[in-house]
Amino acid sequence: MATVEGTKKYISGYPEIKSKVLGKTGFTVSICGFGGYRIDNGVSQHKNALELALTSGINLVDTSSNYSDGGSETLVGKVINKLVSENKIDTENIVVVSKGGYIQGANLKLAVEREQSGKPFTEVVKCGQDLWHCISPDFLENQITLSLQRLNLKTIDVYLLHNPEYFLTYSIISDSDRREREFYRRIKSAFIHLEKEVDNGRIAYYGISSNTFAERQSKQNFVSLERIIETANEISDRNHFAVVQFPMNLIESGGMNILNQQNQTRTFLDTAAENNLGVLVNRPLNAINKNKLIRLADYPVTEDRNEKEIFYLIDDLNKQENLIIEKYINFIGLSTSEKKNLIDCISVSNILKTNYKKFDDPGRFREIKTTYLIPRANFAINEIGKNYSNDENILRTLRNYAVTTNILLDSIFSNLAKDKNKENLIFHKVIDKFANIEQQKLSLSQKAILLINSVPQVTITLVGMKSINYVEDVKKSIKSEYVEKYSDYWHNNGSII
Repeated sequence: MATVEGTKKYISGYPEIKSKVLGKTGFTVSICGFGGYRIDNGVSQHKNALELALTSGINLVDTSSNYSDGGSETLVGKVINKLVSENKIDTENIVVVSKGGYIQGANLKLAVEREQSGKPFTEVVKCGQDLWHCISPDFLENQITLSLQRLNLKTIDVYLLHNPEYFLTYSIISDSDRREREFYRRIKSAFIHLEKEVDNGRIAYYGISSNTFAERQSKQNFVSLERIIETANEISDRNHFAVVQFPMNLIESGGMNILNQQNQTRTFLDTAAENNLGVLVNRPLNAINKNKLIRLADYPVTEDRNEKEIFYLIDDLNKQENLIIEKYINFIGLSTSEKKNLIDCISVSNILKTNYKKFDDPGRFREIKTTYLIPRANFAINEIGKNYSNDENILRTLRNYAVTTNILLDSIFSNLAKDKNKENLIFHKVIDKFANIEQQKLSLSQKAILLINSVPQVTITLVGMKSINYVEDVKKSIKSEYVEKYSDYWHNNGSII
């Protein structure tokens, strides 16, 4: 369990890493935290990234029961316990944040089984066939138990209700006043239970993660921070409601600019700071604008080929694939379905040619490349190689095929990256008006993180760090000086597009 002294001691060991105090928890935390949204147990790249982060001055990890269907929490627990056993960190140094509310995957299976047995979780909101939501005390008790088991911890430092506004979006209550009253009643019921969890030592503090804290009051699923604070204070003036989380980035700047608190005289961030709440920012690099996801990051360009050259490579790869199929796969002693699967896996050129015009984002293409195209091609290469292990000609052919595939995929990615980097120039141009010479040299992702961290009311920015490269990128940002004119940026250019 994190302690005030333990976190302070940890941060003192990394003088270059900037830190802030997480509201009334008193925990000293690095200004960037490890976002566990897309990490999963068993992925060595994720494990290595988390280990590096926790031994480099980053001492807050944010996860949730539904991230990777519990796999994120499991990985966090394993890494923390490994580093503790190696005397590299102490549990008193690290702040672990987890969340509950979503009913998906294994949780959904459990909820359905309980419903069928006549012992359902109470006050479940059924948002869709594969998504339910719940913040009732019985569900939270169950979720905290499971989270503690996966995290292998006795206490979760901060436990957040995860997007409780799902009730406001999907409730069958049509009357808006009655719907709001019921919503805040459910929040109060959840908080009363969470205070009991604090008393029992299973959590230390609690709060809410909401996507609508910084929206306008007129929005149906708007969550009012001042009403949440009033609710907590009704329970006890010594309550443990201490942390809030919301999205903020170069495009979504409502936390700084929308007056939605105290009769529309204060912003969400104003109210959070005035009540000494720790503020976690999520989605700093993934903005949503007009229902479109915009990645706020520059991309490396390793190849320089025009579209004509790329299609030449696709045709060349296609010829190599046809040769491998006709000369080798057709003569392997496999069933018809097994041969078809092998042919499908090695037919990368057909996939690229058919879908080339649909590729419009380097980040998404990289996901397709690393999680779909390369694993399939590698499977085919290995299977063919096993059947012709003594044939140097086929082994040479397979090596050439692998090289051509990699060059082609890197070329497509680089082309997409060049276009995206050109689009990003508008962000760089605006940000650089307020940045010093050294800050102007940073990448777009580093500048985006730095601008958020420069806001005094923001405690910590959560960044997805799925690889060591991402961790190193973040470390450069949190060593930089704050942007002195941060307020001028947010108030004058808080929404560039």
